[in-house]
Amino acid sequence: MPIYEYYCSSCEALFDLKQGFDADTIQSCPTCKEPATRKFHAPAIIYKGSGFYTTDYARKNDPSQSSNNEKAVDKPPKENAEKPD
Repeated sequence: MPIYEYYCSSCEALFDLKQGFDADTIQSCPTCKEPATRKFHAPAIIYKGSGFYTTDYARKNDPSQSSNNEKAVDKPPKENAEKPD
């Protein structure tokens, strides 16, 4: 079961409760017994491994990976190709 953090706006207390996913988001404060609301936090996401960033795909020291458009223009015709008469 997850642990949720609650905040009481009356006495400004912070406390944690271990509850199920379907538990009510408003609980009574253990200090002043007033209603306290659940605090929401952004989840921590850690990307590990290759493939999660654009520089992971780049080959830095490979000259054959230069612009493909330039190669297509500078490419000489094939010698074995049939020539029209």
